[in-house]
Amino acid sequence: MATSSLNQHASQTAAQEEFNNILSHASANEKQTRHPADNDDYKHDQDNSDRDEDDEYLAQELDEAMRMPSFNRSGTGALKLPHRDFDSGRTTGVKGVIADARSYEEARRNGSHKRNASIRSTSMADKRSSTISFLKDDGEDSEDEDEEFIERWRQQRRMELEKEGNDIRNRRTSPSVRRYGRFDEVDALGYLDAIEKVTRDTVVVVFVYDPECEVSQIISDALTPLVSRNPSIHFVRIPYDEIEFDNAGVPAILAYKNQGDLFANLTYIIDQIPEDTPFDTKALENVLKKNQVIR
Repeated sequence: MATSSLNQHASQTAAQEEFNNILSHASANEKQTRHPADNDDYKHDQDNSDRDEDDEYLAQELDEAMRMPSFNRSGTGALKLPHRDFDSGRTTGVKGVIADARSYEEARRNGSHKRNASIRSTSMADKRSSTISFLKDDGEDSEDEDEEFIERWRQQRRMELEKEGNDIRNRRTSPSVRRYGRFDEVDALGYLDAIEKVTRDTVVVVFVYDPECEVSQIISDALTPLVSRNPSIHFVRIPYDEIEFDNAGVPAILAYKNQGDLFANLTYIIDQIPEDTPFDTKALENVLKKNQVIR
């Protein structure tokens, strides 16, 4: 009887151990509800779920960034984008878009600085200050302000071109008075150039002389001081035979204006001086003033 009871206890112990093993496996199966062969699929689904959450977060960040004003109204004109750490290590997707936007804004800002520097370095002195002052105004706060900036620049440039055109016209219609102050010896071609290739308001005085005539030399000596005293008048001298001038009329003084219009024809100039007046530079000057050759 004792032996039977001992065997039953041993048998129950083995059964209990087997039962315990079954319970242990059942408990393990409760923790793992899928077949081991499906582990890869479940892992893929979990990864996709993680990525979906990441993309959703990035999309939310981008949406918030896009709601921000395009430009900083504080006057810096900088585009408000998320911190650089946001797009670190990404070249595609949401972070890539923001990184591209950041690169575009920096390039636009740097290009603007270079363009303004080029304008300042190539401008003339009188428009350099106006251009710099113009570029200091508030601008590029929005796309509308970009268009306004371009329009204002065009108007400024138009005004500068109009001013340059007026300056050119003024130089053409009111040329600076050329200074002469010398007694030029010319030939026939030089004589024509002297009376024609000048401004219309330039007076040209031509002294026609006979190299072998003593009176011509006296008139030349008296006329020379007047040349330096009247530098705005072009004085030239030419032998009479160069222009086939009548020898009986020399020494003579011919005065031209308006590029070739003869307004004073003083042939044999010595006869223009009164007989009771001693001949000198002053006497010759009075004759020229009387005929409005000089003032």
